[in-house]
Amino acid sequence: MTLIRKRRIWWEHVPEAASYVVYVSMDRDVFDPNRFAWEATPGVIFKPVTGKTELTIPDDWPEFPTESGTYHIGITSKDELENQSDPFVSSAQFKFRSPPPPLKGGIDSL
Repeated sequence: MTLIRKRRIWWEHVPEAASYVVYVSMDRDVFDPNRFAWEATPGVIFKPVTGKTELTIPDDWPEFPTESGTYHIGITSKDELENQSDPFVSSAQFKFRSPPPPLKGGIDSL
């Protein structure tokens, strides 16, 4: 089994928040205030989060995309009445595949 480094998505606690929603997309434009429609936004995958302010990828979110590339992460806070904030957006490179092993090698006497 190959060694794949995990990633941690984290955010600061919001005292008024009862929970959070984390969104992911390869398209940064989906987080434009004129296009963003929270869970109804086309082209985003989302995960509700309660009781913590971080996710370890892929352990806490197995559905997180595995295609290599730049992903844009939006994080919203949600209150007890389901009111939801605008997203905080951050971007990073993700790659959950290792390179192939060497095809040839050996041990020589010196």
